[in-house]
Amino acid sequence: MRKEGTIVSKESGIIIAFVSLFLAVISVLVGVSMVTSGVIGANQSTTIARVYVWNTEPNLYSVTMTPAAVDLTPGNTTQVNCTGYVWDYNGFADVNVTEAILYHSTVVSTDADDNNNHYTLTGANCSCNQTGSSDTNATCICPFDVWYYATNGTWTCNMTISDKGGNATERIYNFNSSNEGTGVINTVVGINVPAELDYGNLSVTETSTEKVANISNFGNVPINISVRGYGGTDSTAQHNLSMICAYGNMTMEKEKWSLVSGTAYASMIALTNESVSLNWTLPVRTNDDGYGMDTNSTYWRLEVPLTVGGNCNGTLEFTANTE
Repeated sequence: MRKEGTIVSKESGIIIAFVSLFLAVISVLVGVSMVTSGVIGANQSTTIARVYVWNTEPNLYSVTMTPAAVDLTPGNTTQVNCTGYVWDYNGFADVNVTEAILYHSTVVSTDADDNNNHYTLTGANCSCNQTGSSDTNATCICPFDVWYYATNGTWTCNMTISDKGGNATERIYNFNSSNEGTGVINTVVGINVPAELDYGNLSVTETSTEKVANISNFGNVPINISVRGYGGTDSTAQHNLSMICAYGNMTMEKEKWSLVSGTAYASMIALTNESVSLNWTLPVRTNDDGYGMDTNSTYWRLEVPLTVGGNCNGTLEFTANTE
């Protein structure tokens, strides 16, 4: 006979076993969770980022025009330097001038070259050299040959430089830098006349053929011309003579001039020791390829008096006056 409460069915045993297994699993999971929460710093790390900048743009930090006040050379060119001062972190060795432009305030840098107001030089005409002992500093010089008829006033010197990419070989990046400075070209007054006016071989009482003396404006402003004469080379001692000869002398009225070719000797103007205006103005040269309206002609004849002989010479003094 079975006792009450001790009978266990097959189904109840299975349930009890399942519950026991479930509790065991829960116990294991709780233990794993407690171990994981005790790990410290596993979610933090660092990485170093690096780059090498192998080329830095150049800095053209100053440009000057030297001399700052230019006195041009009558009838010729005068060197005017456009000087740029450069700093480049990668060194001056790869710095070059791309272009330098020298221009008058009445035009702009993009205008065409004209000896009156605009000059351009490419890098081939310029040079960059180390400044002092630092290899990051350079001085770049572009020498302009400025003509005597360049317009007086304010001029600007604009320079553009570039570098070739530092020491890089695999990739070349060109960087540019530009800057400008100003200066002044002064007024210059000058004329060009023949070094000699040779009347040739003449006999007493003979009048020479017409001789031409061209006068050119060798400055950068319009001018008026006056002329006077004297015998020999002493303007004071021989002021009343046109020629001093080995034998005898020629008085002033024997030498005459005109502004019109073919004028009869009797109608020409007699030379005097006092300056006489020619009554025409020579403008500034504007033709880069040759002379133009800046050049005009005077015409001269000489009558040889009696009682002279041998070599004779005198001086014609031309003077330019500004308007």
